[in-house]
Amino acid sequence: MGSIIVSQLLLIAIFRFWPVSEVLKEPEIVFDRQAIIVQEMIITKQANAPASPPKPQTPIPVPNDEVIDEIIDFPEFEDLITFDLLSLENSTGQMGDEERISGNPDRIPRILRIVEPILSEEAKKSDVKALVYVNFLVGSRGDVKEAYIAEIRLYDKNGEEYEVVKSIGYGILEATLEAAYKWRFRPAMEDGEQVGAYIQEAFSFGF
Repeated sequence: MGSIIVSQLLLIAIFRFWPVSEVLKEPEIVFDRQAIIVQEMIITKQANAPASPPKPQTPIPVPNDEVIDEIIDFPEFEDLITFDLLSLENSTGQMGDEERISGNPDRIPRILRIVEPILSEEAKKSDVKALVYVNFLVGSRGDVKEAYIAEIRLYDKNGEEYEVVKSIGYGILEATLEAAYKWRFRPAMEDGEQVGAYIQEAFSFGF
């Protein structure tokens, strides 16, 4: 019992007088006062104007147009308006409506479609060589309003000399006028407007 008391006293003495090492303390962090400088914000603006359009490209001409030389042989105006007995006897058609007809348009009618006369077998077998001149009254829409025989030239067998006749038979004149009404033209122009106008064309037979 006494030894236990002695051992306890020794332990107490050891804890009491044992040198204690200093507890390491973390160093205090001292913050220096720092000046915080805030710069003034500069506001910038962006222009909203649209960008300039690109420069137009210069077109390069391409020679792809086909030029057709057209030679139109037409008589004098005095010949076109000559209404002789032959013309009255061999004419058909009337103006169905009133429209402007020019005697000297800026541009005469131009042929768009040609229809050849349909001849009978008798006419085909005949030895007739002739030129039949037909006067057309072309409307403002390019259709044929009137057609009449202006002149008939009957040639010899060689086709060199001719004489002006009033008829050649074989139903040739009737077939000529029937075909003439099926022709189509580009209308005449005057002052930028489509107008009616006269034009003369020839039908050949036996050549």
